[in-house]
Amino acid sequence: MRYVETDIPSRLDTIPWSGFHTRFLFALGIVWVLDAFEVVIVGNVLKSMIDDLGLSNLQASLVVSGFLLGAIAGSFLFGYLADRLGRKRVFIITLLLYSLGTFLTGFAWDFWSVFVLRLLAGAGIGGEFAAIHSAIEEFVPARHRGKVDGFVVASWNLGSILASGVAILLLGSFEEEVAWRLAFFLGGMIALLVAFVRRNVPESPRWLLSRGMVERAEEIVRDLERKAGRRGKAVKVKVPVFEGGLLEGILYILRNYRWRFLFSSTLSFTILTTYYGLVALIPISLAPAMDIPSQEIPNLFLIGSVGGLLGGIVVAIFADVLGRKATGIGISLLSALATLALLHLDNFYVAFALYSFVAFSFASVAYVSAMEIFPSHVRATAIGIISIIGRIGGTFAPPALTYLAGFGYQLGIYGLFALWMLGFLAYVIWGVFGVEASGRSIEEIAQ
Repeated sequence: MRYVETDIPSRLDTIPWSGFHTRFLFALGIVWVLDAFEVVIVGNVLKSMIDDLGLSNLQASLVVSGFLLGAIAGSFLFGYLADRLGRKRVFIITLLLYSLGTFLTGFAWDFWSVFVLRLLAGAGIGGEFAAIHSAIEEFVPARHRGKVDGFVVASWNLGSILASGVAILLLGSFEEEVAWRLAFFLGGMIALLVAFVRRNVPESPRWLLSRGMVERAEEIVRDLERKAGRRGKAVKVKVPVFEGGLLEGILYILRNYRWRFLFSSTLSFTILTTYYGLVALIPISLAPAMDIPSQEIPNLFLIGSVGGLLGGIVVAIFADVLGRKATGIGISLLSALATLALLHLDNFYVAFALYSFVAFSFASVAYVSAMEIFPSHVRATAIGIISIIGRIGGTFAPPALTYLAGFGYQLGIYGLFALWMLGFLAYVIWGVFGVEASGRSIEEIAQ
């Protein structure tokens, strides 16, 4: 593997925050809002879709699974393409794919049409994840990376709140057979507007360096310095130039970063199994056991979204101030303890508010830790595979935990506790042997 010697990474990390960074963050970070909008809006309008399209319960569940399957395929394919073709091409293509699949879902006429369109929308969102986070990690100055990435992840809860509000408004203003279609039309049009905004976002200079395109990277960084009114600190580093394909990229990760890959995969697995596991446990096991009426369940999820948003902002700040290790260890342990509070606090609403503030904010440090520790030339590929592992775990957690809860709802909670301890153990081991990434350049972290 050959190397290029350049000062571009250090200049990117020391450029003052400018209007460009704010616009960049909005244009790319909205992927989490769209992801949450998709997940939550389907949950809110699924009953209306079932009635209007004449779906069976099995078909309805496959509609939900179709989006997840598409996301898994998109994570793998577009993760590789983001390393091969560049971040910008992929995050434009994936957003257009998501926009098309979501908008056309509003025209669905039977099970197969809605299933295929959910696959397309899911592939778009899955591909977004790898390309967007690679670009964010590579553009944002090192001193702000934890906060920015954490804020972006926390915005998932904002999308959840938005989706709930839109669903309530549409279902209250239109007939159900019209309202669910309008929800998807609206989601598709919002995504299309974001794609229009993204057209001015430049390619990642760090990706360009990883492909040996030094002059193009230099042009972009000079433009950023001009907009910021100051040149960044110039310290030269050696950046590897990677010209291999998908197989070579995967083998490179497993040979050189296998323990980082295992750590990151464990965090992704913990995030999605605990979230989707609890989402299934609440209506099936916990609400009946706590004598909570079904019409109150949406209010619980709204409490969870608000708690996750507020907690995520706090955790994102801690990730830079206290460091990734301390924050990750502390939040994963508190999340495990908050899980037990669901059993032992008399007021379930208070217990769930406490749980959501802590546990739903874990992603704001965990995803940062998982994605910043790989070199730029294979980052998107690694993120794509890590995302797949998490989503697969999120698929199997609901039936596994509800099966345990069938022997007593307490066992479902203890299963959730065990999943949190897996994430805690991963962070403890990383705390001892891993690198502290707070405030450090990604080139330094990847060594």
